[in-house]
Amino acid sequence: MCGALSIIFVAVLYSQTQAEIGREVAIPRHLQDGEEFDVSVSDLIRYGKKLFEAHFTSQEGAGRPLAKGTGAPLADPNSALIFPRNNNRISGPESNSCAGCHNQPIAGGAGDLVFVLGQRFDFATFDANDIVPTRGAVDELGRVVTLQSIANSRATPDLFGSGYYEMLARQITADLQVVRDSLRPGGHAQLRSKGISFGVLARNLDGYWNVSSVEGLSPESIASEDSEHPPSLLILPLSQGGAVASLRVFTVNAFHQHHGMQATERFGIGTDPDGDGVVDELTRADITACTLFQATLPVPSRIVPDSPVAQRAVRDGERLLTRSAAQAATFPRCRSTGKDGSTRSRTRITRVAISRSARPLRSRSI
Repeated sequence: MCGALSIIFVAVLYSQTQAEIGREVAIPRHLQDGEEFDVSVSDLIRYGKKLFEAHFTSQEGAGRPLAKGTGAPLADPNSALIFPRNNNRISGPESNSCAGCHNQPIAGGAGDLVFVLGQRFDFATFDANDIVPTRGAVDELGRVVTLQSIANSRATPDLFGSGYYEMLARQITADLQVVRDSLRPGGHAQLRSKGISFGVLARNLDGYWNVSSVEGLSPESIASEDSEHPPSLLILPLSQGGAVASLRVFTVNAFHQHHGMQATERFGIGTDPDGDGVVDELTRADITACTLFQATLPVPSRIVPDSPVAQRAVRDGERLLTRSAAQAATFPRCRSTGKDGSTRSRTRITRVAISRSARPLRSRSI
């Protein structure tokens, strides 16, 4: 009997070992939906960091053979994004890890050059013979694109303090919506929150919304179909263009665009929209963890040398920056509101988008 059990054990162990040979995945087991409620917040953040730093492989879904970075199908499905077309610095996918770009000085930080808006192309080639719109060389209007016009090259922004950006955006949005909801046909009101003016919102006598005097909000935030559908007045604090409402949406979009990893909450459970043969590449619990990791990244602070000369130079620079900011209509500080109603100064804010600010100067040797 013992001999038979030993043989079975060895056979199972051999089978498991054989199954592992050749398997190369960054996340051997993903957090399943619902499990995010059964682990501690600290463990969830640690798992989120693991996802952020993971180097995903094609075996677990990296790459998007039949999908653009926007999520739409390829303009030419007969030219799938498989090797050697599986990676493209301009149109993507161009990385297999979030930390591949967001890494200075630590995971979640800034980084080198990144291209955005090029993801609407299948595979950027600049081939003069290619006339299919958004396949690789001409845009939606059939115009030949160049390196300067196909996409927007930028430095990778850091994500430090991004949880506060979203919190402030939500609070300001809520304030603006209270003003909106108080308006009756024929009325108008100032849109103001935390000392920031967003212009004037009005309603015509027929109830339709007049947004002609609203300032600093994106077109989608002031869009209104009719009197029954008011403008959302959403503050969109993320991405350099101020186009994304939440870290969660930002995370879902980035995983697909840059890595070809699809989240079930956007693309559905059991689906394979990019045609790579892998389903359920990122669970809802995965996205929650990765979002939480980013949301809890610290707000940057400045470390000033002990040298009096250096400290004086820093303060001179701060005065110049403050003066320039005032001239550019940048409000000096924006105070976030806690659950208890208390306020705390955290970030600078402009009429258009929330931007970073350091904490007050503190002296420390370096």
